[in-house]
Amino acid sequence: MAHPRRQAGAGLRGHVEDETGQSMILIIGYVVIALLAISAMLAATSVNLEARRLQSVADGVADAAANGAALGGGAVRLSDSSVRARSETHLGRTNASARFQALNLAGARASADGGTAYVVLEAQVDPPIVGWFVPSGIPIRVEADARSAMNQ
Repeated sequence: MAHPRRQAGAGLRGHVEDETGQSMILIIGYVVIALLAISAMLAATSVNLEARRLQSVADGVADAAANGAALGGGAVRLSDSSVRARSETHLGRTNASARFQALNLAGARASADGGTAYVVLEAQVDPPIVGWFVPSGIPIRVEADARSAMNQ
């Protein structure tokens, strides 16, 4: 009769041999998860950087629209049409559409008192790694405003 410990050890050895290769599947799974996390972080960083760049352009557009206003009755008075026209002129002059994909002046208006210009810009961002996990053409939208200043 066989020793009881040997029988238990033989069964254990058979169990260990059945699990060879299982750790490789686990490692591959962890690598896939890590790559997905890295691609998501790259996409988020890319979208954030493009949004900051677009915000800078929107600030410049709002400033150009507010401070290029015509004087009326000793006070600076903005209108919706003048804010839109000056915004479009500034965007064309700076060639901003070449730096952003699908750039759109979504809104340009003046405040009720005519002293502030409000501008809304929209664009799209293509992250560096695009696939089924990270889509292409992520929309971004920024808003900016600027008060007109009269220098004497």
